[in-house]
Amino acid sequence: MLRNLVILAGALSVFAAPARADGLDPAVVEPAGYASLQDRYTAPEARDARRQGDVVPALRVISEVRRRYPGADVLDAELEGGGSPRYVIKILTREGRRVDVVADARTGQILFER
Repeated sequence: MLRNLVILAGALSVFAAPARADGLDPAVVEPAGYASLQDRYTAPEARDARRQGDVVPALRVISEVRRRYPGADVLDAELEGGGSPRYVIKILTREGRRVDVVADARTGQILFER
């Protein structure tokens, strides 16, 4: 009986967790160094930015990433906005490490890796 009460109390405590004082939903807060969902381009926005010449083609940046990391698998590519648009290319190296390569979307120059 006591065991059942302890299990029930533990299950109910999940629903009694205090809300964040800043009002932000912890499920949507991005870690430092990552763009929020509002800063990411949608596919049509990215296409329009490319057509208008605001950003270089993603394939150009991906080609540079592949030269820098021979044999790596490209997992994903995202265009992030904000003050200066940038590409984040997610790769899996031959050694099995997952790396985010960040490049300036206007020039295609690789800025840093994380």
